Amino acid sequence: MAQDSLRGDAGRTSSGGSAHPPVAEGWTVLSHLLAGFLLFGGIGWGIDLLLGTRWVLLVGLLLGGAASFALIYIRYLYVPPDTRPAQSPPRSGDTTGQQDRKEPG
Repeated sequence: MAQDSLRGDAGRTSSGGSAHPPVAEGWTVLSHLLAGFLLFGGIGWGIDLLLGTRWVLLVGLLLGGAASFALIYIRYLYVPPDTRPAQSPPRSGDTTGQQDRKEPG
């Protein structure tokens, strides 16, 4: 489970017994989108009221949308590259483990 959370797919499992059915994940994605637009748009709207401007709301909505898409990408689509070195399988004839070596005499 810890490895799954590092890859960004903590809510998904490879087996059929997922904790969240696909419909629930769709609602989660929609709520992330709406929350970003509403939160940043609301902050922009509040700043517009305080300063008497009209453009901060648009900037807030754009930033909220970008933040929402970034969060969804990281949560559901991003899989970081595996940083562990690849292990090659042993070749035929190679021994695994230590070998007895004769000392030159």
